Amino acid sequence: MQKVFKIIIFGLILVASEIFCHQAQAAFDLSYMLDEGGYRLEFDRINFSRGITFSTLNDTGSRYEIRQRIESPLRSRDNPSVTIGDNFVVRGFRGSNKYGDLRLPTGDIAVRNDELIYVSNPAGTADSFTLVYGITNSQELAPGYYTGRISLILNPISSSQLPVTKVIEVYVNIPNDGGSLSVTVAPVEGASSIILNPSDTNDLRGTGNAVVTINGTFNGPFKIMQMLPQPIQSQEGKFIDNNNLLFSIPDAQKGVAINQPTPVSNHIQTIYSSRPDGSADKAFIIAYSLADPLSMVAGNYRSRIQYLLESAGKQINLGALDLEIRQERIFEISISPQDQRYSIDFNNLKSTDGPRTNEVLIEVKTNIARPYQVNQSMLSELVSNNGEKIPSKYFSLQTLSVNDTKGNLKIANKIPVEKGNVLLFVSDAKGSADKFKVIYELTCPADLRAGNYSSRITYTLTEI
Repeated sequence: MQKVFKIIIFGLILVASEIFCHQAQAAFDLSYMLDEGGYRLEFDRINFSRGITFSTLNDTGSRYEIRQRIESPLRSRDNPSVTIGDNFVVRGFRGSNKYGDLRLPTGDIAVRNDELIYVSNPAGTADSFTLVYGITNSQELAPGYYTGRISLILNPISSSQLPVTKVIEVYVNIPNDGGSLSVTVAPVEGASSIILNPSDTNDLRGTGNAVVTINGTFNGPFKIMQMLPQPIQSQEGKFIDNNNLLFSIPDAQKGVAINQPTPVSNHIQTIYSSRPDGSADKAFIIAYSLADPLSMVAGNYRSRIQYLLESAGKQINLGALDLEIRQERIFEISISPQDQRYSIDFNNLKSTDGPRTNEVLIEVKTNIARPYQVNQSMLSELVSNNGEKIPSKYFSLQTLSVNDTKGNLKIANKIPVEKGNVLLFVSDAKGSADKFKVIYELTCPADLRAGNYSSRITYTLTEI
C-alpha cells in the first residue's frame, strides 16, 4: 500500500513539473527588422523614409497589444532646444498583417508618445506588420544632426507575461541646403575652436575671433544670431558666468551690428542685421574677449557657441563652434613703487624734521580660489650709510584699505617696525584678488645724525 502511495505522489510531481515547464517556456516576444537592414533608423538627404517590419511570438493563447513610446525626442546635437517635432512621422502599411488590428492609418501622422499601434485577435495569434517612418518637409527644419529614441512595447492583455520593450535609435541628418550655404561661420585661426588664452596678452583679457562670410545674396532682410546653449565649465566642475564672455562686431559697414563689448547670452540673441533690401557685408569679424579674467578660477573651460540665420520667417542652423578658455594659474604679488620692493628708504633726514611717511601699495593677483596671506620680513633696522641706527620705537607701520579691500587687515593701528616677520594681511575665504596699503612713519629723534637711512625688507605671498 505504501509503495502504491509513493507511485501516486511521484506521478503528481511529474504532471506538475510538465505544467510548470510548459508555462516557463511560453513564448512571448517582439522582434523587428529594418527593410534596408541594420538596427537603427537613419534618415539623410537620400532617404527620408524607412520601413520596419515587427514580428510577435506568442503561444500563451491570450490577447496582447503593442504601443509606441517616445523615449527621447529628436533633438539637434548642436542645439538641444531645436527639435524635429511633428516632422517625424509614421504610417501603417495596410495589409502587412494577417490576424490582428493595425491601428495606424495609411497616411502620415506625427509620432506620438504612448500611441496604440496594434491589437491582436482574441486568440493572441502571432503576427507581423510593417510601419513606415519618415521625415516630412525637411526644408523647414534647421540643418544639422539630430538624435533620439523610440520604443515599441509588447503588452499582455489577459495573461501574466511581462511586457517586452524594444528600443530603436533614430538618427537624422538634415543637409545644409539653400540659404544656409550662403553664410558660414569659422574661427579666424582656421581651427574648429574659438580659443581665449588670457595669459597670452599683456592686458590679460584674452581674445578669440570668428569670421562670418556671406557668399550669396538675399532678396529680403535677414539676421544672424548666436547663443550659448550650455554652461562654460572646466573639467574640475568650475563654471564661468556667461556675462564674463563678451563679443563685439567692430568692422561691419553695411548692416547693423553690435559693435560694443556685450555679454554672450544663453538665449538666442541677434548680433547682425542686414539692410531692408537684404544687402550686407560680405564678411565681418566677431571678436570674443573676457570681461574679468581674474574672477575666473584657473583651469581649461569648454562650451559651444551656436549660430543661426533668420530669413523669410525661418531659422536655419549655421552650426556651432567649440569654445575653449585656457585660464592659467595666477598667484603673484606686486609692490608699488617698485624701488621699495626690497627696502624702505628715508633720504636727507635731519633731527629737526617732522614725521616722515613712506607708503607702499601691495596688490595680489590670484585665480586659484584658495585663501592666502601676506607677510613682511624686516631684515635690518633703519641704518644710515655710516652705520647709525634709529631705534624701532621711532619707526611704525599700519595697514589701510584700498577701494574696499575684501580681506582682513591685520595691523589696523600703528605698531613698531622690528626685525623679523609680521603678518600684514589675510584674504577672504574665497581667496579673492585684493590690494591694500602699508604706511610706514618715522619720527626723527632729537639726537639723530643727518643722512640717508634705509632698512632691508621683503614681502611674502603664501597659500593658507
